[in-house]
Amino acid sequence: MGLSKIWLLVSCLLWTCLPQSQGTVYPRDILLKTPKFRRVWGGVQSNTGPNFGGWLLRILNGDGNFACGAAYYAPLLVITSANCIYPYRNSLEGATVEGTAFSECDRENYADIDTIQFPEKFIYQKLYMDVAVVRLRDPVRGRLTEFIRLCSVKVQPKMQMVVFGWGFDNTEVEIPSSDPRNVTVTIISIKECRQKFKSPKIASTSICARQPKNPKQCLYDGGSPLIYGRELCGVVSFGSHCIDTSRPGMYTNIRRVKRFITETEESINAGDVFRSTKVVKETKKPPKKTIKPKSKPVKIQRLLRTVMVEPLVC
Repeated sequence: MGLSKIWLLVSCLLWTCLPQSQGTVYPRDILLKTPKFRRVWGGVQSNTGPNFGGWLLRILNGDGNFACGAAYYAPLLVITSANCIYPYRNSLEGATVEGTAFSECDRENYADIDTIQFPEKFIYQKLYMDVAVVRLRDPVRGRLTEFIRLCSVKVQPKMQMVVFGWGFDNTEVEIPSSDPRNVTVTIISIKECRQKFKSPKIASTSICARQPKNPKQCLYDGGSPLIYGRELCGVVSFGSHCIDTSRPGMYTNIRRVKRFITETEESINAGDVFRSTKVVKETKKPPKKTIKPKSKPVKIQRLLRTVMVEPLVC
């Protein structure tokens, strides 16, 4: 065997043995002045370990129970569904936002909710402008915690996107998972969506997607993210459910409500939107509930890969 062939064989062996990606482990927690671009999610190839990225959050009510899914946008700002979070607007004491990606250095990765901003034209249990910006008292900590970009592409029929959830909307079919899952959905036209719903009342800020035929593969937790590539392009909205998957899933089109999000961010940064005046006692992190499935869990293909990482120096 020639020297060149030996070198090629050694190179191939090294390539297959070495990790293809080290993943993203940040050196410190997020601070109030951490620029978004320095902690932005780099896609599934940047995930560290079995998680969907440090931008995926869940909102817990004052009792520590699941309320809504959410996405981390800026140090103090979280994006969710207005319809989902609206019932909790007057009982925020003890309500928290919790990360879903943990490293061995993290003692906590949750934050208390301060205030919630709703669009002026939002009406509860209506589709139009179904988005809310949740303001936190402090940033969500964690070496894996990061932000996600807002959608920059025009959403069109036949595009495939990924929705995340835990299955709390679908308890009649299957017990929720203690860990997030995801599933791919296909965008359909507004015309087809109206025919499926047998109603012309589909908001201009909405996206319709074809649900999986199997109800056990359906994920529709309010406020949970819908992503395309590395960007947040939708949040689970109001009006659909997983019992009848012939009805399309309804999502708020982030590109259509982007102006509300960015203007809210600017107003908060400028001090035009005040913090809550309530004195909230320091709350301990609610215990993570372990949900034991009664049946064999459904296998859903995850958009991640487990990578090898060097031990963290905490």
